[in-house]
Amino acid sequence: MTAETKIRPMRDEEKPAVRDIMRRSFPLVQRWFFSFTPHVLVAETGGKIQGAVVLKLFALPRGRRGGLMYWAFTRPDTRGQGVGRQLFDAGIRFLEEQACDEILGCVEGNNTSSSNLLAARGFEILSPGRQLRRWGLHTPLVWLKIFHYIDIGHFVWAHPGPGRADSAPLQWWGNLAMNSLLLFLVFWRLKGAAFFASSLCYEIPVVLGVFFGVRELAMRLVTRGHGLAVRYRAWESAFPLGLALAAGPAWWFPILGSVYPAAPSWRYRDAIRKLGPVAAAGGLALLLLSWGAWALLRWAAIPPMVLPFIKLTATLGPLAALFDIALPFFPFVSFNGRRIWDWSRPAWVVLAVLAVARLFV
Repeated sequence: MTAETKIRPMRDEEKPAVRDIMRRSFPLVQRWFFSFTPHVLVAETGGKIQGAVVLKLFALPRGRRGGLMYWAFTRPDTRGQGVGRQLFDAGIRFLEEQACDEILGCVEGNNTSSSNLLAARGFEILSPGRQLRRWGLHTPLVWLKIFHYIDIGHFVWAHPGPGRADSAPLQWWGNLAMNSLLLFLVFWRLKGAAFFASSLCYEIPVVLGVFFGVRELAMRLVTRGHGLAVRYRAWESAFPLGLALAAGPAWWFPILGSVYPAAPSWRYRDAIRKLGPVAAAGGLALLLLSWGAWALLRWAAIPPMVLPFIKLTATLGPLAALFDIALPFFPFVSFNGRRIWDWSRPAWVVLAVLAVARLFV
C-alpha cells in the first residue's frame, strides 16, 4: 500500500532537506538565484520530503495583489507520480486564499513539465504587449518582483489569462526593433555622434532583419516538412541584460527569440525529435550567413553599395551563431543549441565547432 502524500507548510529545520532537493533539480548557475520566502509548501510521503513549492506575495498596480509560483521542484525518483501536480494545486489554492488578484509563474519555454501543469489550470502566457496593457509603466517593477529580468527564454504565465491570442508577427517585429535599438546604443558609444550621420542607422535593421528572417524561414521550412505547427515568441526578459551590456562594455547580446509548438500544452521529450532538426536548420542558417560574409570579403569583388552590409554581417554573424549553437547550458538553454544537444550530440559538435571556429578567422 502506497503511503499518502501530504502537502503542508515547511518547517524551518527542513530547509536543508528542501535545498538539497532543489540542488538536484536545477543546474549549477540557476541554483545561485534560489531563495526561500515565508511561504513554502512541502510534499511529504511516509515522513520523507518529496518536493516543495516556494510561493511569493507582492503588490500589483492600482492596489491589487499578486502571487507568484516562484520555485517548484520534486525529487528525481518521484517524478511522474503526481507530486508536482499536488504541489501546484496546493500552491495555487494558497495564493487564492491570500486574495491574490493575479497568480503568475515564470517558466522556461522548453520546461513543459511545469508549463503543462499551469496550462491545465487555466494559466496563459502573457506576451510582452499583454504585460504592458495589464501593468502599464509598472511592468519593469513587476519584473523585478517576479525575477523576470535575466531569465532568458522564460515566459510569464498568468491566471486569469488574457483570454485572447496575441500577435506572433508583432513580437517578431518588436524583437527586431529592440535589437536594433541595442545596436544603435553600442555603435553610438563606440563612434560617438558620428554614428547618427553614418549609414549604420539603416544597415543595422536590414542586417538584423536578414539574420532573424533567414533563421526563422529555415526553421519554418523544416517544421512544415515535419507537419509541426509552430509560432514565434520573443524573449522579453533578455533585454535588461542586453541593455546592460550595450550601455556598459558596448557589446551586443543577440536576443533571437524562437519558434515553439503552437499548442498551449506539449511535451518537450516527444517534440524534440522534430524540434531538434528545426533548431539545427536555424543554427545552420546563421552559420551560412556568417561564413558566407567572411568568404565574400576574402575572395569576392563586392559592389560598393553592398559592401557595408556584408561587413556588418561578418561582424555580427559570429556572435549570433555562437549564442544560438555553442552555449547549450543555463542561462542560454532557450537558444537552438540546447535543442540540438538534446536531439543529436554529433550534430551539435559539428555545428558548435563551426560556430567557434568563425571567431578565430
